[in-house]
Amino acid sequence: MNYDAFHSKADRIYRVHTVLNMQQSQSAPLMFDTNPYPLANWLKSEFPEIEDACGIRTVTLEEKITAMYVDLSFCNIFDVDLLESFFIQGRSDRPVAVTDELNGFENYIKEEHNFDVQTTIPRWQANTNIPFNMIIPITLDDVETVNSWWQRSRYHTYILVKDGVDIQSFQAKIDSVMLPQWPFPSSIIITPLTQLRHNNPTGYMDYDIKLGHIQIFAIAGMLVILCSLFNHLTLFVTRARMRLRELALRKVNGATDWQIAATLYTDFLLIILLSLISGFMLMVALMQPFKEYATIGHSNINIYGELFIYAALLTVCSVIAGGIPIFYFRKYTLNDNIKRIKDSRNTFRKGSLVVQLIISLAMMFCALVFIKQIRFLHQTDMGINRRNVAAVQAVCCPLSSPYFAQQIRQIPGINDALPIFPDNRFLGNMIIGSSPFTYEKDGVTVTSWIHGIPADAHFYDFFGVEIIEGFAHPNEFAGDAEVFNETAMKEAGDALRAAERVIGVARDFYQTPTTKTKPTGIYFPPSGYDYFRAVAYRYEDGMRQQTQQAVTEWMRKEFPDQGEFEIDFAYMEDIFEEYFKSERALIKLLSIMTLACILIAVFGIYSLTSLTCQQRRKEIAIRKVHGAEMLDIMNIFLKEYLILLIIAASVAFPAGFFIMKRWLEGYVKQTSIEAWLYLAIFLAVFLVIVFSILSTIWKAAIQVTANTLKLE
Repeated sequence: MNYDAFHSKADRIYRVHTVLNMQQSQSAPLMFDTNPYPLANWLKSEFPEIEDACGIRTVTLEEKITAMYVDLSFCNIFDVDLLESFFIQGRSDRPVAVTDELNGFENYIKEEHNFDVQTTIPRWQANTNIPFNMIIPITLDDVETVNSWWQRSRYHTYILVKDGVDIQSFQAKIDSVMLPQWPFPSSIIITPLTQLRHNNPTGYMDYDIKLGHIQIFAIAGMLVILCSLFNHLTLFVTRARMRLRELALRKVNGATDWQIAATLYTDFLLIILLSLISGFMLMVALMQPFKEYATIGHSNINIYGELFIYAALLTVCSVIAGGIPIFYFRKYTLNDNIKRIKDSRNTFRKGSLVVQLIISLAMMFCALVFIKQIRFLHQTDMGINRRNVAAVQAVCCPLSSPYFAQQIRQIPGINDALPIFPDNRFLGNMIIGSSPFTYEKDGVTVTSWIHGIPADAHFYDFFGVEIIEGFAHPNEFAGDAEVFNETAMKEAGDALRAAERVIGVARDFYQTPTTKTKPTGIYFPPSGYDYFRAVAYRYEDGMRQQTQQAVTEWMRKEFPDQGEFEIDFAYMEDIFEEYFKSERALIKLLSIMTLACILIAVFGIYSLTSLTCQQRRKEIAIRKVHGAEMLDIMNIFLKEYLILLIIAASVAFPAGFFIMKRWLEGYVKQTSIEAWLYLAIFLAVFLVIVFSILSTIWKAAIQVTANTLKLE
């Protein structure tokens, strides 16, 4: 939540997103995360509220080097100490700046990437939305084209607003603008840099754990704490009830209210203190790996300070919660405790158990639905076969001829091969662009944006994409005629048919678990466009490493003059799994939380059963004298807990269903929530309760009747 807050001007820095508002369009407005480079200068010249603006393009030179093309305005906005001479156009030495992370790599950078390291700058904190370790001046990025080309959007645009600017008024002012060379009016959306991590308008989130899942984890943690507190209070109140006679005698013998309170508070606060100490020691042990996993840039002192505040609040809340029964028992003592009048209903104890069971059942239900949905998405038909699919490409050696796919197909362990667009992300998002389709509908001019997938004719057989009407496109450019998906046909099918653009209709397919299908056309690209410079291939089960090694050796032989060039491989199943990083992390955390809740409830039930058996030992003995069997005595307790469990389930299951139904709507396909799931959870929890109290009730039921009655 505090990403990029370390910048001195962080409160005035905003990321710019552009939205193309198509007039009279059925399609949703197109939002762009990246923009043309000239947009920064245009915004600065058109709006006096903007102090400065810059465009940033991030490139990954290799696994450990992330570079950014920036201009001098970037240095002003983010307080980066680089001289103006660093950005002089026409320099022959190709200067770059690196962070201290790359100290000692100067010669390597010169030899491998032909850049001269001119200076070293401090590394930014880990909690940033703009990670980099190398800066390249924008003057090395084809500056003449960059400064004038409004049709190529590949830069992130940042602005620095002036002090005192009313952001809401400014946002309203830029809500509708006409950008140079853009066909339709546009909206400019600005997002505070510090909120970009969790509030990107495009929905793109480049991190392992989503903010929503962090919030779910935080809520689950609070529920565990609440469950623990109720459990602790229940034991505290029950124990206090058992000491009513003792407290009354202390009062009669001159004990003050404060002494009575101290007597009751001692055990209560001691357990809270021991819990805090244990939790603090555990946190210290896990601090560093957790910070690395969550990319937290705060110092340990700040985290410990926040922990101290949290511990203090927890202690205060516990003291207040524990003070309520203490105040009650203090008033009740003089009136009735000498006579040891008991409230046989134990309303607080039962209510507390119901709350604990509600939390445990709800968390268990949600965790199981989470797991069921993830398994469902892996097993259900998404309209595309991603099993054992890999892609290979090399920047220096484009695989642009069908010959290369044929050669790779002949490698042992490979069943099929297909020329594809030269970007390994193609396996995760095949759409590479979109174009407007304008037509008349009910007397109104309407524009639909059709997204495009350039594909070889073998695309459908290779990926298992079903043609449900017409034919697959041939391996030749057919002008505007394409194969459209079901979504495109539902939106503009009649107009597309009237324009004679439909070769066939393909069944909708989903490459990601959360992205809805868009109106899409699949086509063979026109000649002169070298679209297919990579190859996708399907390998046999268990042959991933062997086929990758074989393809690597083949490419080395095919391009002997290139030396030891870099070859990139990507795997479709791995790309698909990337979308589940956050879900898998949440499932693990939620499972731990659920287990903790169940254990807390079980320990509470076990402890309360022990105390109840002690309180009711005389009743149990009398029942045995009158011929009660062991099962009769056990049924007394089991019936009570069964009723409490039914009450808890009647609240937890509807609440869990409502929550998970809303969560499932975020996926393109949803698993069903069958009745057996409720029954299985209910029976599992009931069996846990039975086994947790069985030994206690058994011991109480077989105790010696005469000795028990003598004690009373």
